[in-house]
Amino acid sequence: MPQKSHGFAVGRVRVLEQGLMGRSGLDRLASANSLEEMARALTEFGWGEARTRADIEALCDNQLQQACKQVRDDTPEPDVTDCFLLKYDALNLKVLLKSRVLGLVPSELSQCGTIDPERLRRAVSENNYIDLPAPLKLAMEQIEKRIASSMDPLYVDAQLDKAIYQMIQDKLVGVKNDTIKHYFAARADLTNILIALRANQMGRGASFAKDLLVPGGSLSIEDVQRVADEPERAQNITFLTEYAPLIRDALAVPNRGEGIALLEKRADDLLLGLIRPHRYESQSVLPLVGYLLAREREAMAVRLIATAKSANVPRSKLDDRLRELYS
Repeated sequence: MPQKSHGFAVGRVRVLEQGLMGRSGLDRLASANSLEEMARALTEFGWGEARTRADIEALCDNQLQQACKQVRDDTPEPDVTDCFLLKYDALNLKVLLKSRVLGLVPSELSQCGTIDPERLRRAVSENNYIDLPAPLKLAMEQIEKRIASSMDPLYVDAQLDKAIYQMIQDKLVGVKNDTIKHYFAARADLTNILIALRANQMGRGASFAKDLLVPGGSLSIEDVQRVADEPERAQNITFLTEYAPLIRDALAVPNRGEGIALLEKRADDLLLGLIRPHRYESQSVLPLVGYLLAREREAMAVRLIATAKSANVPRSKLDDRLRELYS
């Protein structure tokens, strides 16, 4: 087995990036006249055969799972790359728990996480989380107590999201890469601002938002929660950050829901932009991280285009929703 080193991982990434479809490929998919034409294009791109939207969704899952496996196999810094994969553990737990409560057979679990999906399946089925990492164990035990009286999907999502961000913080303690630390601090800040703005849109205040906010950001939790009462405060607390223009533009949109959607899109693009400049470094884990984000972004775009084709959404509206690509 090849030695896990930065040089080896970057070399592998250089080869794998040749399989990314890029902007021209996505433009071709978006310009397809039908879902069938889009599926034929995906086959030509080497994604595999597809006939229906469900088939395209399966191809997206396959592309993403291959990328996640490659990252796990090649990474010389698992503490870093795991930070980008932990969200899939939370996704699996959400699916399993909600399916159990509703008496449904859970859909296929993601293979992209850091924990064996079957191990998570057993834990949820037996209501025994002793073998899970401490933050997930605590979150799931708290969730089980709450849902014993009533199922609250928002509470489930919030507790697991907070647990994942805590696990990220734990893993970053020994990480020296400032770009990675900055990435996750910015992601936490932007996530929290979006939570506060959505709480305000729902007519809920700071006390409601406080229970949903995640750890790890550079902004004070107390400052961010007040945004749920006074959205304009978001500009004051972020004016020295690189995401200040994003906040300003989002708050300037008359329709608050459209402003939040704009902020969410531009926040995703900003975060990708923190990693993109490092794609050609030869002795760094960042090109491997960038490849994973590139595959995630492509899969997200293909899903969105397939949905738009199925619903006959105009190209102009589709373009407004598509995020920037890594390449």
